[in-house]
Amino acid sequence: MIQQALLAVFLAFMVGGFVLIWDSPPEAFLRQTSSQMDENPQADSYMTAVTSQRFSALGSEQFKLSSPRIEFFQGEATVNIEQPRFIAKGDARHPIRLTANSGQLDNANGRLDLNNNVRAEMTSDGGPAQLTTEQLSYLIDSSVATTDQPFNLLTAQGKASGTGLKVDLVKETFAIQSKVRVTHDPR
Repeated sequence: MIQQALLAVFLAFMVGGFVLIWDSPPEAFLRQTSSQMDENPQADSYMTAVTSQRFSALGSEQFKLSSPRIEFFQGEATVNIEQPRFIAKGDARHPIRLTANSGQLDNANGRLDLNNNVRAEMTSDGGPAQLTTEQLSYLIDSSVATTDQPFNLLTAQGKASGTGLKVDLVKETFAIQSKVRVTHDPR
């Protein structure tokens, strides 16, 4: 009698499980997507060991970009760049060399945004200068670089630091926004 009761309970559980699975929608058996995948989307396409150049309408070289990997996303005007090495010539008399750990190039708006360990090397009439910061935006057509982050600028005549900077390479001007600290050593 106990064996028959146990068999009946076991069969009831089996039939109940079968009905539960049969009536469940297929989505119930799929794994839920994590929010981490939404934060780090996969590129639609990518290129490795990239070297690219852009020329003006008159045929002069505007910039040269190299990177170990560039990622493209469908429907977006920007590309993600790993460890970009960017040399801008444009209308400035002296080229600027930009490096960083990562960046985004918006070719439609002519803007390069660099992030993490950004370094800019430039030359002016006063000699070479080196800028370091954590974020820098460079407008390709106007040869203007800006940051709202803390920066350090080292030149042959001294060093400067502060928060927020605008560098116009055509006019060869530097505008520091706040927390200015400058040491000048005329030689």
